Order: sequence, then C-alpha cells, then structure tokens
Amino acid sequence: MIQTKRPRFSRHVFVSAALLGVVTLLPSAHAEAPPLEVTAKLVEIPSKMPPDDLYDYAYVMRYQVQGGPLDKQLILVAHYKPLQPRSKIKDKMKERVGGKLRSFSQGDVHKLKLSSELKSIWKGALVDEYSATDRKSVRYWCLQADPA
Repeated sequence: MIQTKRPRFSRHVFVSAALLGVVTLLPSAHAEAPPLEVTAKLVEIPSKMPPDDLYDYAYVMRYQVQGGPLDKQLILVAHYKPLQPRSKIKDKMKERVGGKLRSFSQGDVHKLKLSSELKSIWKGALVDEYSATDRKSVRYWCLQADPA
C-alpha cells in the first residue's frame, strides 16, 4: 500500500478560509451617491395631488434644469407630501426632506438638492403619472427644495 502525505492544515488556516468565504457572500456596502444640486423650473404638475391625510406618498413632477451640466434637460423629481411646506414636515421623513419652499406652482423656479437613490430612501406610495409613458428616466428624490 502506497501512502501519500496529505498536507496538514492548521485550524487557524481553515477558520480563516471559512471566514473569508462568509465575508465574500455578504452584500457589499453601497455608498450613497453625493446629492445633485440644480436650479430648475417646475414645468409640469401632471394632475391634482392627493390629500395628505389619506396616506404618506411621494409625488413626481417634471422640471427643466437651468444652467450647469444638465442645462435644459427635463428631469423627474419625487417630492414627499408636496401639499405641506417643506419646513412643516416633522414625521419620519424629516431627515430626508427639507428646505424653505412653501408650495409647488407650475412655472416657479426652485433650487433643488436631489438624490438618485429614490428606491432606497422612499419605500411608500409613489404617485408617478409618467410611469406609463417613461419607464427609463431617473426619478430623483428631492432632499431639499428652496425658492430660487
């Protein structure tokens, strides 16, 4: 009978290899993209906004950017409870919604701080009248809205 030598692994090597395998299976930490700051004209509020007392929701509006790298581009922006002044939002979304804007009127120009991470910020109802005709455009979450 021929006897072959098997390599001997120490317990530490085995445990280290096992831990390495577990670590590689864990999802990688996703760093949030830095906010995008733009000045934009509110060009369309597609329909009447639902009352705030029915449920928590975000409402998507169309803006046209004025100046900067996105100059003249149309963007879609989701606003949390747009019938409330931004400074009056005091619920669980207070950390993700801010600014001095009191109301939204078509034609007004706003300074916006936006996040492209809408799905990670907002998990609730999204009133998006554009979804039937435009599924590819990014929906930005409005972190802050101020009058321009």
